[in-house]
Amino acid sequence: MTIIANKKQFMLYIVMLAVIIVIFNFVSRALFVRFDLTENNMYSLSNSSKKVIEKLDDRMVAKVFFSKDIPGQLANSRRYLQDLLEEYEAYSKGRFHFEFIAPDDNEDAQAEARSYGIPPMQAQVIENDKLEIKNIYMGMVLLYNDKKETIQAIQTDEGLEYLLTASIKKLAATDMKTVGIVSSDNQNIATTKLQEQLRQTYNVRTVSLDTEIPLDIHTLLLNGFQDSVSIDQLYNLDQYLMRGGKLFVGQAHQADHLQEGYASEIKSNIFDFYKHYGLKIGSDLLIDQQCGQISIQQRRGFFSFASAVNYPVFPLIHNFNSENLIVKNLEQVRAFFVNEVSASDSTVQFTSLMRTSDKTGAISPGMVPQMTPYGQYNMVEGYNISPHIPSSQMNNPAMTSFPLKSKTIAGMVEGSFRSYFADNPDYNQKDNFLSMGENAQILLIADIEFFNDNRAGGIPENTDFILNSIDYLSGDQELVEIRSRTVTARPLDQLSDGSRRFWKWLNIILPALLVIVFGLLRWRKNVSKRKLLEGLYG
Repeated sequence: MTIIANKKQFMLYIVMLAVIIVIFNFVSRALFVRFDLTENNMYSLSNSSKKVIEKLDDRMVAKVFFSKDIPGQLANSRRYLQDLLEEYEAYSKGRFHFEFIAPDDNEDAQAEARSYGIPPMQAQVIENDKLEIKNIYMGMVLLYNDKKETIQAIQTDEGLEYLLTASIKKLAATDMKTVGIVSSDNQNIATTKLQEQLRQTYNVRTVSLDTEIPLDIHTLLLNGFQDSVSIDQLYNLDQYLMRGGKLFVGQAHQADHLQEGYASEIKSNIFDFYKHYGLKIGSDLLIDQQCGQISIQQRRGFFSFASAVNYPVFPLIHNFNSENLIVKNLEQVRAFFVNEVSASDSTVQFTSLMRTSDKTGAISPGMVPQMTPYGQYNMVEGYNISPHIPSSQMNNPAMTSFPLKSKTIAGMVEGSFRSYFADNPDYNQKDNFLSMGENAQILLIADIEFFNDNRAGGIPENTDFILNSIDYLSGDQELVEIRSRTVTARPLDQLSDGSRRFWKWLNIILPALLVIVFGLLRWRKNVSKRKLLEGLYG
C-alpha cells in the first residue's frame, strides 16, 4: 500500500488524480458505450443517423432555445434531446456542435430566437400552489454554411431522431430530390398534410398527366382513377417510367358509396396498363376478420343510439414482408376497400409487401339492393358493403364468411420494362420516344384513396408506410430505418377461438383455486399451531 509521507507528495497525488479525471472525461465524450435494452434501440443513435452526421464536410451548429423551468411532462424531452445531440457530436468527427440557451429572462436571447422563427409557446405550470399559464421556449435551429433549418417546438420524444437527421440531411444536401403528386379531379381528396411531411426532406410539386412529366420528378404519387384514362395521359405516364421514374400508386377495382351501402365496380384501361407492367389487381373486394369498426345508428323502440360494429372491408394489416426494408418494422396499416395484388406473369420481379390475415374473404360484384330516400330499394350493379348486424335490416351474411387464406394487397415491381406503346404506331414514332426503360419501379397498394388526408393518408401508421415507400423509391433508405424505430401501435397477437376460451376460463378459475389453496394452507397451519399449544399446556 502506498504511504503519503509529506504534504508535497499529497499535492502531487491530487494533481495526478485531477489530470486523470480530466483526460478520462475528454476521452469518454468521444469514446463511449451506451447500453440500450429497448426493442428497437430507441434511445441510441441509429446507424443511419451516424452515416448522415459523418458525411458533414463543414461545421454545423445547433442552437437549442429551452426554458429552464418547464412542466414535468415536458422535461423528459430536454433530457432526450440533449442525449441525442451529444451522440451526434460524438460521431461527427468534430463538425457538429450544440449549445443550450435559456431565453427566459434574457431579452437578447429572446430576440435571437425570434430572428430564427422560434416563438414562445404557452404551457400550464404550478407555481406557488396555483395553476398558471407561462411562456416557455422549446425550439432549436440548425446552422450550416449560409443555410438554416428551424424546429419551432420540441414537445415529444416520438420521431425526434428522424426529424433531426432529416433536417441535417436536408441542410447538407447539395441537390434535394423532388416528389410529384398528381393532381386529382376528386374534390374530396386532400394531400396538404402529406405534403407538409414530405417537405421536411423533399421538394414537392403538383403534377398533371396532361403534359410531359418533368425530368426532375424523381418519385410520383398517384391516387387511383375511377374511370378510363386518356391515351395521352397514359403515354406521359409510360414515358416517365421509361426514363427510370418511380411510381407509387393507390388503385382499387371499386369506388365506395358508403352511405348507400354499395361500391361500384371501376372499369378502366388503367388496369391493362398496370398489368402490362407486371401488376394485376383482382376484381373481388377483399374482407378480413381482422378489421376496423364503423359506427352505426340503430333504433330500439323509441330510442336511437350509435354502436360500433366490425367492418371487414376495413382490414387491419399486421402481416408484413420481414425481408423488405419498407415494411419490415411496421406494426400496423389500416386500409379501406382493397383487392388482391399479384404478379401478372412469372417473368416479373414482384415483391409482396403486406398481406391480409388467414381469415380472409371476398365479395364478387353483382346486383345490390340500394335504399332510396323514400325507404324503397332499387337494384344496382356493384358490391354489397352493408355491415352485418343480426336481427336488423342491415343483414349481410357475406361479411361473416372468411374461407380464404392471406392475400397480398400491396406489392412492388422493378427492373427493365418494355413501353406500353412500343407497338402503337401513333405514339412510337414520336420524337424522343423510349421503347425500353431501365430501373423503373412501381409500388402499388389496392386502396383508391390511400394518399387522401381525409381517409387512409391521415392515419399515423399509414403515413409511416407512405414516407418509408417514398424514401425507398427515392434512394433515401437511410431515413427508413430511423422512422421505423418509433412505436406507433402495439397490436395484440390474434388467438384462435380455442386459445381465447382457454385463457378466459383460466382467468376465471385460477384466482378462485389460488384463494382455496391459500385458505387450506392457513387452516393447516392453524391446526398445527393448536396441536402444539395443546401439547405444551395440556
